[in-house]
Amino acid sequence: MSIWSNLRGHAVQREMFSRAMQRGRLSQSYLLVGPDGVGKQLFARKMAQCLLCRAPGGAELEACGECSGCRPFLAGNHPDFLYITRPEGKRELQIDLIAGPKERRGQEGLCHDLSLHPLEGSRKVAIINDADAMNEESANAFLKTLEEPPERAILLLIAANLDAVMPTIRSRCQLVRFSPLSNDDVESLLIEQGLVPSAAEAKFASTLSEGSLTIARQLLQPELREMRTTLYSTLSQKAFSGLTLARTLMEGIDKMSADTPEQRVNANWLIRFAVEYYRSALRILSQSDRSSSGADSNVAEVRGWAAAVATRGDAMELIGSLIERAIDASSHIEQNVPVPLCLESLLDDLSRMTREPLMNADKR
Repeated sequence: MSIWSNLRGHAVQREMFSRAMQRGRLSQSYLLVGPDGVGKQLFARKMAQCLLCRAPGGAELEACGECSGCRPFLAGNHPDFLYITRPEGKRELQIDLIAGPKERRGQEGLCHDLSLHPLEGSRKVAIINDADAMNEESANAFLKTLEEPPERAILLLIAANLDAVMPTIRSRCQLVRFSPLSNDDVESLLIEQGLVPSAAEAKFASTLSEGSLTIARQLLQPELREMRTTLYSTLSQKAFSGLTLARTLMEGIDKMSADTPEQRVNANWLIRFAVEYYRSALRILSQSDRSSSGADSNVAEVRGWAAAVATRGDAMELIGSLIERAIDASSHIEQNVPVPLCLESLLDDLSRMTREPLMNADKR
């Protein structure tokens, strides 16, 4: 079995590296760029194993999993594999990891280790995660190694934000772009890794994940799921108090948010949940959601609310207006409008906009 069999997507990138190895034109420095949670690190690690494998079996981009190169790599103690990443809780990739601590600058760290002769094979392989988090000091310390890498070294830099990578670093690497995963791939990964309680939750999270397993995991946080349940249950009512709902959701946001930026992120998710609620209703009314496998087709509240609204002649226009109002609220969040004010205004408007249609429908 290929070591690549559990990698989702990125066939183009794999083929590019395979051709480069076949032609003997592998570069020494690559910058792997793409959104968080799409598999860049997994791809880089598989590349590293292929490069360190002593018996690839004739394939240019493959690894046997059993040789003296693969076994220590898989065990996490290959002497010729180097990995650095931003320490937890830190905003930057610090110079100590690149060039060693101040008292031993140049005698330890990634650059020093790369300069040493390989111990097991013919090359060293280094993965530099969070390359977009290098500050000027760490970037300058790394620059000399990047300009003149040891002949036997391969450097794989990983970044989510290309613009945040220092131009001097970016210009000396071959750029490899990674695209978001498909919704189907995210859904399958959530199920395979046991991250969801049900297939319906996997479907919902994958739909809003933007092709990122990291975002999908965020959506599955228990606190966020609980608030989504509260939101959907309330939106399905014939009449509700938008201000009361806003206060309830703000309490949940405050509990799970460490600071104002995180408040905005979580509030934006709730607004996107509302958008998806109304979009699901729109799909139901337009009969494009015929099965029970849609992103939210298993939520009884959506179907019940859609059935009630369907008695109106302007049902589609109403739902379109609700979606537009929620999208406006999302833009307000990004424009730094206070989160409580934004949620109160949005939910009060949704309550007002839906109350009259549903009441009129009951009289018919």
